[in-house]
Amino acid sequence: MSSNFEYQNNYTDTNECTSRGACSISPAISALQELALEFLQHTAYYILKLEELGAKNNKIKYEIINTLSSLVSVNEFSDKQLYSIVMNEYFLLEDTKKNYKKLCKKEQILSKDLKSVPEFNSETTISQAISIGEKIIREKYQKRSSSQKNYTEILLIILKSVSLNLTKLNDFKEFDDIIYHEILKTLDMLNANRIPVIEIKQKINSLASLDNKLQLKISELLLSAFEGIDKVMVSHSTTKGKAILVSGNNFFDLLSILDETKDKDIDVYTHSNLLIVHALNRFHQYKHLKGHYGDQSENCILDFATFPGSILLTKNSRSNREYFYRGRLFSNDYIVPNGVIKIENNDYSELIQAALNAKGFSKGKTKDDTPLGFNENELFKTFDRIIEKLNRREIKKLYIIGIDAHLEAQKIYFKEFFKNLSDDEFVISFSYESKKDNVLTLNIGNYIPLASRVLNKLFEKYPLKSDNIVFFFTTCDVMTISSIVLLRETGAKNLFMAHCSPTIINPSVLDTFKSEYHILSTTDAPDDLTLIRKNKSSQ
Repeated sequence: MSSNFEYQNNYTDTNECTSRGACSISPAISALQELALEFLQHTAYYILKLEELGAKNNKIKYEIINTLSSLVSVNEFSDKQLYSIVMNEYFLLEDTKKNYKKLCKKEQILSKDLKSVPEFNSETTISQAISIGEKIIREKYQKRSSSQKNYTEILLIILKSVSLNLTKLNDFKEFDDIIYHEILKTLDMLNANRIPVIEIKQKINSLASLDNKLQLKISELLLSAFEGIDKVMVSHSTTKGKAILVSGNNFFDLLSILDETKDKDIDVYTHSNLLIVHALNRFHQYKHLKGHYGDQSENCILDFATFPGSILLTKNSRSNREYFYRGRLFSNDYIVPNGVIKIENNDYSELIQAALNAKGFSKGKTKDDTPLGFNENELFKTFDRIIEKLNRREIKKLYIIGIDAHLEAQKIYFKEFFKNLSDDEFVISFSYESKKDNVLTLNIGNYIPLASRVLNKLFEKYPLKSDNIVFFFTTCDVMTISSIVLLRETGAKNLFMAHCSPTIINPSVLDTFKSEYHILSTTDAPDDLTLIRKNKSSQ
């Protein structure tokens, strides 16, 4: 069986697409999401009107970005949960509108209200809310062309990515009001029935640039707050005893757990995107931070089911959850899934007690350690050597491979890719490994802001626009879409993207995206390499 056949028939082997932020969703959830977005768009309009009159409300901005970033994982929610978001946004809209009218009256000016308003009130039921959302969708389809709809969907994907990164920035007690206002202006723009495609494209490109700015700032704050990064070996083994598993994205939640359990004879394990903390120097002081739990596929359903302790889903977690782990799953996130115990005011006492009550690991299990992180000085010296070889034409192609999608099909593809790699080609991979001397693997635990930082350093010294640079994107998440837009707009010429299942992103939207930004789909590794060497890629 050829590698091409295996790849084409396995690309739908997607892993937790909802945690990646661009899944196709059920009609009911889609309708409720549309209604939530409608309320956010209207709220943005009134916030901007209030600011024109000199009024500001800092609390509202966190509500806006938290809701938008939560909608990255909209397919995680039940109808009831999403309905609660809709209701919260409705009350926020009503309060904002009320304040606007009150201020207009005080200033003796005529208020300018939006004309198209959903027929919704505090007594509206879930089924009625779904019907209202469906009506909004139908009206948009009637008033917007197919091209306008698809570009608007791309814009919303970028908007979610920016909001998600703004919430991550806020974890470090910082905020960017300029970017927040761009979010407001974008939401307000979407109030229009017909938006010229050229304006949507301009907004997509500007937001992608701001998204990259956020990622670079986040990586800077990360290294500063946690005393830098180094190259380490991460344990995937387990130790006999009571245990807590911390999953998600929030480093400070993990830090709080480590501080509160350091004298309680409880071991702590990381999961999902928290892998990178093991390479951050500040976390090395915690001897009870034992390692990273789970196999390399990061399968939450399997990992959570087999973990014999309590589990914390940190703020801004983006992962599938099964809800049958009653009494063991906790979260302090903005939206807490069914069956998960909500932590209030960062009080982890119930989580810790649940870990003590659980059976814990009856015996340890030994697994191989894996390399993680990098030494910045050594890495940047390596980049200098790579650039020298590029300039001397000793390296004719430099391939950049994205983060690990945890897909068997991708492993097959890149195994063939490395096998067919020429001696005068070089790979920088943030995921898949090879023993070849011309492959540099940087395991950053899929923490994209660090990848942005590393690549930014590389392309400060070598032109991104070079025909010799080729990018391979292995995922279809919101940050991938945003990164591709940025690269194309800053001159990158050769961009390849893995297949995206229809369950991840609407095929029509994906076709529009690939056509607009000239993205090629990966097919068969040897064929793709042949195409690249002929300089007939996505230029």
